[in-house]
Amino acid sequence: MRYFILILLNLPVIILAVANIVTQYKLNKISARKFRWTLVIWLVVFAIITASFPVYNLLSGRELFAASALSFFDIAEIVTIVWLFYIANRQRQKLRENEKMLRDLHKVLAIKLAEK
Repeated sequence: MRYFILILLNLPVIILAVANIVTQYKLNKISARKFRWTLVIWLVVFAIITASFPVYNLLSGRELFAASALSFFDIAEIVTIVWLFYIANRQRQKLRENEKMLRDLHKVLAIKLAEK
């Protein structure tokens, strides 16, 4: 049961991240290469979250979804790490957008000053 709680708590973050990436790509704010790379990263994060615990149980000889080794602190820790990864990625995207906007404004200002 704890394993499914872990997946259910992380699933909205992953879906939000993928939706954000698709939106950025559709608005032509990121390239196709960046879109693929970021999408792969989030899908790998989801695959690791969903597959790591059953693989660990399988290797240690326990039942596949036995969650006795997974504490609530572990769940909170993993969810927090995924949220922080999402927030850091989102802040990086915003910083890139702000830098691009500042460069564009600087070009316009340089052109206007050159005309005077």
